[in-house]
Amino acid sequence: MQLSLPILQIDEDTFENFYTENNEGLLASLRQNFVEVQQPFFYIWGGSNSGKTHLLKAISNHYLLNEQSASYIPLSKSQYFSPLVLDNADKLDVVCIDDLELVAGNDEWELALFNLFNQIREQQSLFHNGNKTLLIISANCPPHQLQIKLPDLRSRLTWGEVYHLPDLNDEQKRVILQRAAYSKGLELTEEVANFLLKHLDRDLKSLLEVLAQLDQASLQAQRKLTLPFVKETLQL
Repeated sequence: MQLSLPILQIDEDTFENFYTENNEGLLASLRQNFVEVQQPFFYIWGGSNSGKTHLLKAISNHYLLNEQSASYIPLSKSQYFSPLVLDNADKLDVVCIDDLELVAGNDEWELALFNLFNQIREQQSLFHNGNKTLLIISANCPPHQLQIKLPDLRSRLTWGEVYHLPDLNDEQKRVILQRAAYSKGLELTEEVANFLLKHLDRDLKSLLEVLAQLDQASLQAQRKLTLPFVKETLQL
């Protein structure tokens, strides 16, 4: 099945629950371009615990909440859609493309991305009075390490600003878990948060999925997230 356009809905990943302490420079530059696009290209790379997916979703959500057009394109799900999703993407206010490394070496995707870069670059012309698109790309490595076959695309990946998101340490993950719990109306004590970090997969996405599971269990049982309740629910 081919989807015409990937995720456009608003979800829970926002700037309010994004861990900003490592990334002030990046966020400041992004926010300047939210107001007026002067630098249309951002390349953000980091590991699976860096929060880059959260950031791209937060950017998309920011635009949608401000009634602007946005598309978040998770290339981890590219088996469900084709490079045609990038057709007319230059008409949107922001395009967030996550996990570029997953389509590196794919001729169709590389050509579609190359064309999108060119279309957005043309918007920077002094004679262009229309919409200007912000393009945010994430990957798990710097641009020069991607296995890109198309030389002209490889060079375009460094046209804009390039940022590295460092992996979060356990203390930072604990803060994120507690913030996420608070946003759901839950109290997650340090004792329980540290227990989750010690006994579960420390991948942030997995931890947040477990928190969502605990949220549902807490609502159904009308109980707080005490350590005995968490152990019972997760069978640990």
